[in-house]
Amino acid sequence: MDKISKFLLPIMAKKGLGGVAVSSEICFFASEYGKGSFEAVSFSRGVLKLNCQDSIDAGEVQMMSEEIIAFVNKKIGKDIVTRIRIVNTQ
Repeated sequence: MDKISKFLLPIMAKKGLGGVAVSSEICFFASEYGKGSFEAVSFSRGVLKLNCQDSIDAGEVQMMSEEIIAFVNKKIGKDIVTRIRIVNTQ
């Protein structure tokens, strides 16, 4: 069975929304990896912004940043995410 993204991404790209679709997919996979320790806020120009609730979570995410990047890039199938930026939106 094929993923919906396989069909939707080409259609969205024709409408000029390809970048938005990829960004939202990257944020989804990052949040899936985080399982509550962080939330993906945005993705732009290779930088994935993650929101952490406190400094302890931020430290853990910083140490796991290479693993997070590898996980997301593997799910997407391309080396798109190059670095992670941790933000606190509260």
